[in-house]
Formats: sequence, structure tokens, C-alpha cells
Amino acid sequence: MDTSFLPEIQPIIQTSIKILPLALLVLVGAAIVQFILNRGLSLLASRTHLEPNDLLPLKKVLKSVLYLVTAILILTVFGVNLGGLWAIMSTILAMVAIGFVAVWSLLSNVSSTVIILLFRPFAIGDELEFAGEPVKGKVVDLNFLYTTLRETDGTLIQIPNNLFFQKSVKRRRTLSAVSLAEQLNRAEAADI
Repeated sequence: MDTSFLPEIQPIIQTSIKILPLALLVLVGAAIVQFILNRGLSLLASRTHLEPNDLLPLKKVLKSVLYLVTAILILTVFGVNLGGLWAIMSTILAMVAIGFVAVWSLLSNVSSTVIILLFRPFAIGDELEFAGEPVKGKVVDLNFLYTTLRETDGTLIQIPNNLFFQKSVKRRRTLSAVSLAEQLNRAEAADI
């Protein structure tokens, strides 16, 4: 049997024997933290109106975070350099966060437009005023992102459609109000 590889493996085995107790300590610490978190959440559920099932999503998130932190600590104990991995992960998370905010704003305006079109809280030609705000004017246009108001001096104000669901709006119907169908028919006729 060839034993020529033993001198090369011996330093690895000695290092592993020195590191193993520290890795076990990390695992025991993680188990203790998980026990404390579970007991704390159970205590929270018993002292509030929450059911234990209400806390399951939070328990799963905390458990996942604990497993991730434990894995990172064990890899660090064994000498794995995670600096590059941290840089990549933080970059990806930043990009996801920025993308989420951008898409959320757009989707919020589009979904608000759909609700405005379905429930028709105002029409083209109505006069709108935001309660407590210096914004007042006649509705002259409505598209998927914003509603355009014309102030009495002729200034155009573009208001994001989701703002109509965040603020109180005063409406005064006018005789010159134009329904959405009429507005769309006019737009089609202008395109032809």
C-alpha cells in the first residue's frame, strides 16, 4: 500500500483537529440561539392575541437567517475568504432593491389608473382640489401614469395617479365633463 501521501495530509489533519472544536462551538451557539428565538416567539404569542401559526413566517425567516449566519461563521472558521462573496451579494441585493422600487412606483401608478378608470371618481373636465394642499385645477388629461390638471392661470400640473388614493380630493363636477369613452374616441379620430 502506497503511503507517500500521508506527509502531505498530516498538516491538514492537524489543522482540522485544532479548528473542529471552534466549528462545534459555532454549531452549539446556533442551536442555543435558535432555542432562545423559538421560546421568545412562543412567549410573544402567548402574551398577545397572536396565534402560534401567525408567527410561522417570522420563525422561518429567522431560522433561515440563523442558518446562513452559521454557515458563514463555519466557513470563516475553516479559513474560507468570503470578502468577494460579500461584495457580490451586496451588489446583487442593491440592484434588486433599486429595481423593486422603480417597478413598484410604475405598477402603483398603473394600477391606480385602472381603478380610476373602473370607478370613475372624476372625469375629464371636473375640477379637483387636494384637501390641505395648494393643488387645484381642471382635469384636462388622464393617462396610465398621471393626471393633468390646468390651474386657472393656465399652468399644467401632472399628478401621479397613485396620489389620488393617498390624499383626500375635493371634486366639483362641471357641465363640460367628458367621459373616458368620449376622450378615447376623440384620440382615435385625431390619430386617423
